[in-house]
Amino acid sequence: MSDFDSVLNTVLVPLSSSDHSKRAAASAAVAMLLTQAPPSSKLSAKVLPAVTPLLNSDDCLVQRNACAALIAVAESEAENLQAGVQQWTKALETVSAKLANSATETDLRITCAEVLGAVGHANPEAAQAVLNQHGVEALISVLDPELDATLQEAGADSLCKLAAAPESRRQLVQQGVLPAVAKLLHSHHNEVHIRALLALGMLVGSSQENQTKLANINGALSRLLVLRLQQDDEDSKHIADGIVAAMVNFLTIAGSSTLHLFCKRVMVR
Repeated sequence: MSDFDSVLNTVLVPLSSSDHSKRAAASAAVAMLLTQAPPSSKLSAKVLPAVTPLLNSDDCLVQRNACAALIAVAESEAENLQAGVQQWTKALETVSAKLANSATETDLRITCAEVLGAVGHANPEAAQAVLNQHGVEALISVLDPELDATLQEAGADSLCKLAAAPESRRQLVQQGVLPAVAKLLHSHHNEVHIRALLALGMLVGSSQENQTKLANINGALSRLLVLRLQQDDEDSKHIADGIVAAMVNFLTIAGSSTLHLFCKRVMVR
């Protein structure tokens, strides 16, 4: 047994304690320790049974520590993560429900969004596990301009990580991600609309079907043109330019009627 495994076994024990203060301290210790896990460690079988029940703790800090532990496990196991197994299924189901619940404390919702992104980014099978446990609906629920900007950013960032798996993109679009993300293009917060641009770039960049869907979202193309012309935000300008260029190329090839629709849309501000 390695030194890491020995220490991990020790800090996991108090998680089942009836003493609330011990559980809180142990949850923090586990979350911190797991950030130091050796690469490709196989931690799920050992950590999830101890950590998942903490997601239903009465203490928000304990719940956040549990989420941090899940993120560390997902990042450590990466391509070896088997998120479809029963323990992960329960954790993802609970995390998605908490994220979708508007009564959940904002910082906890942010951490829940980060869990879904970390798991979904591990490998295509893990991304599918997030999709299967209502993760997309939960993430869409926080893409609301009226919500905290950091929460919006976390939701969009996690959708970017899910969209990184080409196998997930069709299902993401089918579940309504495009119009939800397009709304964030109008955000006054730079990091929010950059995440939105990144997500749209992955979802529509090589898909003519999705480009057409984006063209039919009122205000989306006009906003892309505004971002494309910004002089003080090179990141937004570069990403928006790539999306618009791909769409213009497709729509020009598609024919004059579609191009006319495109021109009409971009004039709407």
